[in-house]
Parts: sequence; structure tokens; C-alpha cells
Amino acid sequence: MGPGNRLSSVMKQTDITGPVLGACPGRPARFGPGLLEKVAELGSLRDAAATLGLEERLAWNYLVGANNLSDQPLLCALAENPAPTPHAQRLLGRTEALVLAFEDFLAAPGGGAFNQFQLRHQFLRRLEARTSARNQLYCRVHSVLRERVNAVVTLELGGGDRLAAHITTHSAEELGLVAGRACHALIDPAWVEVRPDSPSGWNIRHNCLRGRVVRCVDDPVDAEVAIELAGGRIVLASMTRAEMAEKGIRLGQPAHALIQASQIILAVDEPCAGKAPA
Repeated sequence: MGPGNRLSSVMKQTDITGPVLGACPGRPARFGPGLLEKVAELGSLRDAAATLGLEERLAWNYLVGANNLSDQPLLCALAENPAPTPHAQRLLGRTEALVLAFEDFLAAPGGGAFNQFQLRHQFLRRLEARTSARNQLYCRVHSVLRERVNAVVTLELGGGDRLAAHITTHSAEELGLVAGRACHALIDPAWVEVRPDSPSGWNIRHNCLRGRVVRCVDDPVDAEVAIELAGGRIVLASMTRAEMAEKGIRLGQPAHALIQASQIILAVDEPCAGKAPA
């Protein structure tokens, strides 16, 4: 690796999907081709990270974050070499295509190009959010069951995967949570329990999401496991190496992610002007 490609520990989320618009003629974009584009071009996460001067673990973390915030999954998580999905390939349009779409937007602000511009802008806004929760899942509310004190909010993650969150009824009203409302589910990896088989005795207070292990990263004591769900979302869980070995959690194997409904934090981009109906 040359001196110009020293490993970096910082990367702007918006650098994932391509070069920055508005660069001066004759001057390269601030970060050059995006991480996802480099993965598609080189077919290797390790090579893409090295080319862009990133630590491989940091590059993986950013790709997972982008995948879970997109309307549709961006990754086919193939262990060490995640591949872009067809949706990601469409997202990786070159600057020339974006310029043409922007010209169409200026010519017909009510047309399809305007809607595409809005969708891309909303997606980039999600990437700019900062949170300490490694699992930040973009989803939509399927239903809200309200009681006097608490409410159960059922969320659609895509691909048939659903997540139930227990919050106060007051919070559900303040956030304007109703069916069809977009929101973010924040889950700390320490709150995710991983089991190789479907657990017995779990109930509505626990979510059980089925998937497969697509990545394992371990340190001398701790380990992080990435589970890809049927709908393409990736859930991260932290555990000790001893626990991972005891449970037989291995790369490529089926696994279940158990999450307590009371340990899911919900957030919205902008609260509704009025409260949701009781």
C-alpha cells in the first residue's frame, strides 16, 4: 500500500454510494469512487477497502449501516466478499446520469426525476444520522396496538421479517406512529441474543428473527456476529468468544436473533404535526 493510501478510521457515510457532486473541473471528487462501487468493481471488500485507504472492519461497518438504512437491501452478504444487489447497482449510477436526471428535474419538477431525486436525498439524510446503536434499521410501521400505558408497534423490515417494539403509548402518539409510517429501529448488539436453533418458550416479549451467519469478527475475549435475515437486513450481535464456541455459532450456519421488544428504541425523521389517533 502506497503512502497515499494510509488506513483511515473516519469516513463520511455519503461516500458509500459514489463521488461527491459539485467537484471543480479538473479536480477529483473529495473521496473518489464510493465504497460500494469499488466492491462491485473489484469483487472484494478487502481490496476495495485497501484501495480507498480504509480498515476492512470499518468498511464492513459502513456497508452494513448503508444496507440497513436503504429502502431495499444493498448487499448480498457473501462472507468475506459481499456483493451489491441489483438495487445497489441501480444506485451506483455515474455522475453523468445524475446530471441528466437533475436537468430533467429542473425541466419538469413534478415528473419522475423529481421523485427519484427526493428518494436519493432522503436516503443520504438517513446516512448522515449518528447513533451509538450499531443496528439502525429503516422500516415501516405495520400496526400499532395501544393500551392505556403501553403500546406494541409491529414493524415491517422487508422480505416478510417483522419486529415488535414495546414503547409507551405516549411515545407512540408523540412520534406519530401509525400504519405505513417510516421510522428507525435502534438496537444495541449487546441486546441481541444469538442461538443456532429456534428457541422454545419464547413469546411476544421476544422477537425471533431467522437468518444465517455471514460474518464473524473476534477479539481475544469478545466476538461480533452478523446475521443476514431473509429480507436482506443484517443484524449485528455481540457475545464472548466462549459463548460463540459453546453455542456452535459458525460462518454460513443458520441462526436466530432474539431481541426483547422492550429493548428496541424507535425514532422518526420528523414528528407528525398532530398526535396519532388514540
